[in-house]
Formats: sequence, structure tokens, C-alpha cells
Amino acid sequence: MVELDKNTIEGIPVTQNKQDFIISVFSIKQILEFTRYTERIIVGFDEKENPIYNNHIQRFVEKSRVEKIADFLIEDPDATFPTNIVLHVPLSIIEQQVREKRFVKIRLKNKVYDEIAKKDGDVFITIIDGQHRIHGIEVAIERLTEIIDSAIRTNRISYSNEIDKKLKFYTQRLEDLKNINLVVSFFIDKSLEYQAMIFSTINRTQKRVSPDLVYSLFGLDTSDTPQKTALQVVLSLNGHLSSPFYKRIKFYGGDYSDQVSPPLSQATMVKSIVSLISENLREAENDRYKNRKELLKRSASSGRSLPFRRYYAANKDNFISDILYYFFSAVKDTFLNNEGKSYWSYNNQKKPDNILQTSVGYEALLKILVDILDSPEFNDDSINKAFFIGFLKKASDLDFSNQQLFPFSTKGKNILYLSMSLAIWKNIETGKKDDRKNKLDELLQ
Repeated sequence: MVELDKNTIEGIPVTQNKQDFIISVFSIKQILEFTRYTERIIVGFDEKENPIYNNHIQRFVEKSRVEKIADFLIEDPDATFPTNIVLHVPLSIIEQQVREKRFVKIRLKNKVYDEIAKKDGDVFITIIDGQHRIHGIEVAIERLTEIIDSAIRTNRISYSNEIDKKLKFYTQRLEDLKNINLVVSFFIDKSLEYQAMIFSTINRTQKRVSPDLVYSLFGLDTSDTPQKTALQVVLSLNGHLSSPFYKRIKFYGGDYSDQVSPPLSQATMVKSIVSLISENLREAENDRYKNRKELLKRSASSGRSLPFRRYYAANKDNFISDILYYFFSAVKDTFLNNEGKSYWSYNNQKKPDNILQTSVGYEALLKILVDILDSPEFNDDSINKAFFIGFLKKASDLDFSNQQLFPFSTKGKNILYLSMSLAIWKNIETGKKDDRKNKLDELLQ
């Protein structure tokens, strides 16, 4: 059994078909300190890292099944759960991660435990598979606690040997129950669509699961959604040998803390693609329930550039994949150090050695991509690597390895974006105000 030490969980990393998760063992008592059954579904996090919930769907369980599990745990002294509980851990609650030989240690933020301690607090670590078991365990503990409290009250009024035996039996049963060890699989920072896919994969090998059930459990729709499209694009980019994202979209593989950006996570990429289809996180949730063509309409007050929106609305998802493939291939081939090695390449390193290998570097590059897609030179026929290299080569003299100039932070992201923008587009149209240089100077000060 793994001991929790200062909010730290420890497990063995596992890779299956290029997808990573962590296997560990916890007592029921430990598990209920960082997760519990909840009907609410977290679909994302806002700028302050507070959860955003899906208000359309709640995750319900079969009450009869839960009660049977509780009966099983209370009455059967040989009760076992040999199959895994599958949990999801969002990136926003991880404070630090350390890889030590065959093990990964993840330190969770205090708010994970603080919120679980509240009656209606947020549940950050959510259950992908095992909702009935977890809730059955909770019900069993509640029922045993009530039985024990009732026996104690009765004995205080009128002592009875029979009730005392009952009290000792159920007290021991509760202690044994809390110390049952469960095998737990942790998936790190996956999109809702990916979690639904995991659930479906696990359950369809045992019993046919309705797609409607899978998507309703995760607050999703069985029809097309921007989130599903983004997930498919990311899985495609991660799976091709020639892709600039091949084996790059992984969460762990070395040491990680808040001060060091890890390689890209799937959730980061999915969110970034959705942000170029939908107005914002909350609108993206509403877009789940719209037909593709409805997204051709834009709010009159919206001024954001959403270059992927028209492709999604026109059912041309392959254009989104192609743009990301060719643009980041151009990044990989254009930005080289003095030894001819690509700044983009990330080869099983413990930590990124330049900003292009970080999530903030990816976000800055994505902003440059949006500017290119908004430029008059771009059209659908120009989606190829040579076209993007024509822009990026103008910024090839930048020293991306200079961490003093380009720190791995939001400030570094903004410096990188402005530096590249000024190098690529030295002049803007006459009559338009250009304050890029002033903004860059302020950041550099």
C-alpha cells in the first residue's frame, strides 16, 4: 500500500499504445481523502483555476447496484475488489512531480483535500470508472457508522452483552473496510472525450455499453462537438511517425514542478484547438449542443480571431490537422541551434532546455500561427510546410535557448510572441498603430 506523505501519491508509470497512466495501490480511507462520488461534471477550469461545471448533465448511478455493493462490503468478511478504480487528475491541481527510477511521485495541491473535507466542496480528482464501487463504499461506511452510533447510544441507556458484541463486530468491520487496498489507475490531464473513450474501452470488453450511456455519463453528446474534433486531431498528430508531435504529447517522463513546464499534455492541446473554434471556455460548452453549421454565426461583439471555426462548421476537420502538422513541421525544420539541432525536438529529456519545448512556447507559436492564418497571403491552397517556412525563417536568428530572455513563464510567452511578430512583420499597414515594440520593451524592463 502506498503511503500519502504531504499530499504525495506514488505509482508506477505504464504505457499502452503510446498512452500513459500511473498504477498505484491505496486504502479506501486514503482514496476518500482525495476523491468521492459526485454527480457534478468538471468540463474545464477558468483563469483562476476554479472548476467549470456542465450544467446540462449529472452523473447518476444505479441506486440498487450501489446498495448491493454496500451490502457486500458490510456482510461479507471476504469482500474483494480485484479490478482497478480509474481516476482522472487535472494538471491544475498538481504542485510537483518527480520521477525516481521506476516510480512517479506526484504532489497534489492542498485544495484537493480541503475541498473534499467540505460537504459540498469541489471534487478535483474525478472517477472515470468505478463510480458504483466508490459510492457503494461511501454508503457502506455511512451505514456502518450509523449502526455503531446507534449501538453506542443504546448501550449508554441500557447495557447489553449482545449489543456490545454487535458494536465490536461492526467497529472492526468498519476499520477493516477502510483499510481494504484498491488498485488505482491515474490518467493525467485528459479531455472529457478521452475519459469517455477510456470508460467505453474498459466496459465494452465486459459487456456492450451504449454510446449514449458513455457520453451521458461524461456530460457529452454523441453528435459532433468541437471537443471531440480537437481530441481526434490531437490523437492523429500524436500517432504519426512523421508528425512534429509524435510522442511529444505526454505528461510525465521526468521531473516536473510549477517552475518548469513539462512536454505538452493532451488536455493542453485539446483546449488550445477548441479555443480557435469557440469564443471562450463557457461558449465551448454551449457549442457541444449545436450543429456544426450553427457555428458559422458569430456574436456581433466578438473580436477574437477563430481561424478553425469555419473549418469545423464546414466539416473540414482535416484542414485543422493539416495546418497544425505543416506549421509545427516548419517550426521544427526552421529553428535550429548552431549545431544544426532543432530547438523544437524533445528527446526524452528530464526538462525542457529552451522555450519552444514548453507549453508556453507552444502557446506563443500558436498565436503566431493565428496571425499567419489571418494574413492576406493565406488561403486554403497554401497549407503546406514551405508556405509557413516563408514566414518563420524571418525569425530564425532568435536565440530560443536564452532562458533569461525567454523564461518559461507567461512573461516569456509574451516576449517570445512579440519578438517573433516583430521579426516576421517588421512593418504594418500605414495608418495603423503599432505598439508591439513598446509592449516588448516594457516586458524586457
